[in-house]
Order: sequence, then C-alpha cells, then structure tokens
Amino acid sequence: MFRRISNFALACALALTLGMATAFAASKTTTIRVEGMKCNQCASSVAKALKATAGVQEAEVSSEKGQVVITYDDEKVTEAKLRAVINSTGFKAAE
Repeated sequence: MFRRISNFALACALALTLGMATAFAASKTTTIRVEGMKCNQCASSVAKALKATAGVQEAEVSSEKGQVVITYDDEKVTEAKLRAVINSTGFKAAE
C-alpha cells in the first residue's frame, strides 16, 4: 500500500515538474521588414520557408506591408537564423 502511494506521489511530482518546464519555454514575436516581395506568391514562399524552420510557431507574411510577423520559441531558433531563412528565399530581411 505504501509503495503504491509512493509511486503515485512520484508520478505526480514528475508530471508537475515537466509541466512547469514547458510553461517556462519562452515564445517571442518579432516583426521583420522584407524587401523585394511584390505579390502573394512571394509572401507564400517566405511563409513556407519560415514555417519549415524548427522553433517557428507562426509566420504571417504580408507582401503589401513588406513585412513578416513571426512567433517563435527563442530556445530553438534565433532572430538571426530567421533573417537567414528569409534571405535564403531570395528576398532581403531589412536590418
């Protein structure tokens, strides 16, 4: 009986610890100006490349505004990496 209670308490403590670890994962949002996008096809190719990047949770690209709003996990990807991904599509991430 004591062993069963101990195992249950251990399982609860482990679940709580894991839950708190994921709660502290930081999500950041950044807006990057992108030069050279003229149409929705351009925006689509940038969005596709960003969404395929590990750590990117959301990418909203607007060719009309010439910008992208990216929500990402800053423990998995940096803003410099996001800019490099944009540049790899043939467009230029403005500084």
